[in-house]
Amino acid sequence: MHFYQSMTAKLMTSVLVLSTMMTPAFATEMDTVAARTGTNAFTTLMEGTSVLSTMTEDTQEKTQTDVAEPSDNTSSEVSSNNVTASVASDPLQVFDEELYGQVASGPLNIRSGPGTEYASVGLLSTGEIVELEGQVGGMGGWYKIAEGYVSTDYVAQVDLDSISAQGSSMAQYALQYVGYPYLYGGASPSGFDCSGFVTYICKQFGYSVNRTASSQMSNGVAVSKDQLQPGDLVFFNNGNSSKLATHVGIYIGNNQFVHSSTPTVGVIVSSMNEAYYGSGYVGARRLG
Repeated sequence: MHFYQSMTAKLMTSVLVLSTMMTPAFATEMDTVAARTGTNAFTTLMEGTSVLSTMTEDTQEKTQTDVAEPSDNTSSEVSSNNVTASVASDPLQVFDEELYGQVASGPLNIRSGPGTEYASVGLLSTGEIVELEGQVGGMGGWYKIAEGYVSTDYVAQVDLDSISAQGSSMAQYALQYVGYPYLYGGASPSGFDCSGFVTYICKQFGYSVNRTASSQMSNGVAVSKDQLQPGDLVFFNNGNSSKLATHVGIYIGNNQFVHSSTPTVGVIVSSMNEAYYGSGYVGARRLG
């Protein structure tokens, strides 16, 4: 009995000595933890390492920012303190040279930003050519154009020089139909209306264009009158304010174009300076 009493007394003495050696800050920390966990200081001292480790993990967990899975290859949703924002994961690479792209499959949405979660602000038709200002991301990314962004999956870069050579071939091909009849609604050698003639010629060179003169003004890329080249589509309006264009033909060079004019004359070559065509000219488009 005396032996056990002696050992107990020695143990208590050791604890008291150890407690006096604790720094005030550490003792305070232990008391604080003990108060939070409902344990006494001695128990806290014995388990101090695991308790402090738990505190550190809790702090990290409360300050961690959660990054959700990206909605596409260009942005991710970042959430912190219940605030969500879209963060671009790829910067916009601005092109130093003039580059052009042709819509391979349309109608193609023009987005307000580089991702399908952004609103559609317009459409591009199949075959339409646009200038490419820059790119976000690589394959499966987005081209920046004047009106917004379009998917790189549906736009092929094109060389305007090669387009010019093909335009000359198309103009020469169209001339063989001079004298063919005009037929309202027609789009074949048995008879053409103006847009039907353009549709037919373009089809022979692999171009898919819209069917009416007004809608063909969205095919290809706009070119100024002083930059016209053979094969460009030229458009006119007789004063009808409800339509973009009422007539269309194919430029052949030397300020002339070939077109299906009227039931009286059929397919003919006319000068761009003739009264109606000079005053009624409204624009030109170049296919690619």
